[in-house]
Amino acid sequence: MEKGNCDARKSIPPLPAYIDPEAWVGFVEMRRAMPKTKPFTDRAAKLILYELQRIKDAGHDPNAALDQSTLRGWADVWPAKAKDIEKANGKAADATRDYLEAEKARPVVAPPENIRALVRGIGRAA
Repeated sequence: MEKGNCDARKSIPPLPAYIDPEAWVGFVEMRRAMPKTKPFTDRAAKLILYELQRIKDAGHDPNAALDQSTLRGWADVWPAKAKDIEKANGKAADATRDYLEAEKARPVVAPPENIRALVRGIGRAA
């Protein structure tokens, strides 16, 4: 097979049903933004999907693994580490709590059409 004659979209298998398309697209965007020393090839995508299956089979959340790798800028995926978050006390915690309560009370407004179109486009790209 000659290099360059392969359609990249056809060689990546479809996403398994247990993979959140948003988590996958976020990971792919992050990987493609990495330096060329870590290219995100079709083979790399297949290997990541294989690792996600292994993570799922071991009883871990593959979507949390994708999100963790995206957040930390990792080229690979590992089972997500549980983080204990201590309860905050004091004035800063009170201010945060007040802000979050005010946000909950705000009415939800539908995003503008151009934003909805972008979101629909992302769903199709995955």
